[in-house]
This record gives sequence, structure tokens and C-alpha cells, in this order.
Amino acid sequence: MKPGGRTSPMPRTADMSVAGKLRGEGHEHLARIVDQVTDVWPQHADFLALRFEGESAGQLRFAEEAAGQVWRLIEHEAEEAVTSYRRLCYELLREEHYFRRHGRYRYATVREVQDSGIFQEPRVTHYQRGLLLTQVLWQNHTRVAETFVREFLEQRGSRERLLEVGPGHGMFLAMAGARLSGEVAGWDISDAMLRYTRQNLAALGVRDATLARHDIREGPLDGTFDLVVASELLEHVEDPGAVLRSLRGLLSEDGRIFLNVPVNSPAPDHIYLWHSPEEFFAFVTENGVTPLSTHTYPLTGSTEERAREGGFTISCVVVGRSAADGG
Repeated sequence: MKPGGRTSPMPRTADMSVAGKLRGEGHEHLARIVDQVTDVWPQHADFLALRFEGESAGQLRFAEEAAGQVWRLIEHEAEEAVTSYRRLCYELLREEHYFRRHGRYRYATVREVQDSGIFQEPRVTHYQRGLLLTQVLWQNHTRVAETFVREFLEQRGSRERLLEVGPGHGMFLAMAGARLSGEVAGWDISDAMLRYTRQNLAALGVRDATLARHDIREGPLDGTFDLVVASELLEHVEDPGAVLRSLRGLLSEDGRIFLNVPVNSPAPDHIYLWHSPEEFFAFVTENGVTPLSTHTYPLTGSTEERAREGGFTISCVVVGRSAADGG
């Protein structure tokens, strides 16, 4: 993950034109977030203009839905959230410089990531709050969420039981809870992350999601869920193949899985590096998941061609089924 685009200063009148246009089109939550960001970090205005340039009406409607969730989570600490977002962007820029120099991510093991202090306060709070804002401020993140809703949830058929492994900010669980009639569950190996997810779900009015501390590598792999979600999970582990095979084992017959991984995406907690979408899609197939559709979303301000040529972040999505299932 990285902010992408340019962040050179822009006159305040131009800053307001982004929020003003969004507000004039009825996207009030997006406008509030843009206003808050430009108030705290005016140098980011060029990036925000680039972010929303050329968006379709449908894309903006979905971004507004996501922004409504984000705003509910930050409205009482909006300035602090933007400060965290700015800190996140600079932290990712440092990782980008390391990646360019060495051709690899900084850390190769979970222990190295833990020892770096990324999960200690106050750093972890800044990191989590910053990532929350990226759900609407980074075009590739919003595109992933829209694909999750439009293609995975809204085309689920009779599949109603959903599990997200590593639910993080909880927005995907909230979107699922608003659309599914069956069980909605989230698992994580971190009690601290589960507290964060639970806090966010409560703020979003989600009362019936089941959250549990569980390591999927320890089983049971009993085909409990019709829908399994792993969004920005696999790049955080040392053996993503083992994790993906465990995820596959959680699928019911004719179940569906949603995978999202950023390639060429240096971050202080990213371990496993894929260099291209094709490398990731091949990995998925090799570990027993048959893609039903694939999607690629380059970082904000870049075309896919430019991102491929430059080795920049591309978010890669797979909607698939278990290869053992012929359905």
C-alpha cells in the first residue's frame, strides 16, 4: 500500500473545488472528509483532486456509502484521524524508498515485524486510523470494496454464511451484515485487533456479527461458510499458501472466496511479495482455488500500464471457488 500520486501545494480555492463539487453532487460524507484532509494537510490537495477526477456517478455513489461508514468512525476525532493518515503516508514512503533500493520488503518474518514496534502504541493506533481513511481516499482500495459488494455479496445467490479472516476496520463485515441474512463472522489471531473491529462494528450499529480469536491453520476445516473473505491478509504471513489452503477448507460445497492482495506494495507489516498480478493469480490456482473472475486496480493516479512498468502497487482481486468443487 502507498498513497501514490503527487502532493504538491495547491491554492485553497482549488482545494475547496473538490469538496464543493462532491457536496454539490450530494456526496456530503466524501466532502466532509476531503475538507478535513485539506484543512489538516493542504499539501495533499493535488492528490485528492487526482483521486476523484473522472469518477463515474456509480463509483461516487459507492464511495459515498463507504465514506459514510468512515465518517461515523472518525467524526469525533477527525483531525486526529487525518494526522494519522498523513503519518501513515510518510511511513509508507519510507518503505517505498527501501523497496526501490533493495528490491524486497524490509521484513521477511512475522517476528521481525513484531520486533519493529508497528503493533505498539501509539504507532499502531496511527496506523489503523490512517488505513481507515484509505478506504475512500485511495482509489484502488475503494474499487476493491466496490467489487466486494457488487460482485461478491450482491451476486452470492443463496449463500448467506460469511467469514472474514482478519476483519481489521470492520467495514467489509458491516457491508456484509447489511446484506446477508445468515451468520456473519470475523476471526483474527490478535485480541487487540478484535477489540478494534468490535469497537468499529458497534459504532456502525452492527450488533449480530460473531468475532472470535482463531488461527485458521489450526482448523477445523469443516466447510462451515458459504462465503470466505481474506482482504489484504496473505501478504502479512510467511507461508501464504498454507493460509490459502486453510481458507479453502472453510468453504462449504459450492462456496465462494474473495481474495485481495496488493502486489509491489511495501509497508511496515508486509512480508510476502508478489511482483505482478499474474504471479499472484498463478499462486491462487496452485493452491487449489479456481478464479471465477479477477480484477486489477492500480494505485491512485496511475494507469495499470504505468504501474506494471514502474513496479508500483496494484490491488489484485480474485473471486473464486475451491478447485475441488466442480460447481
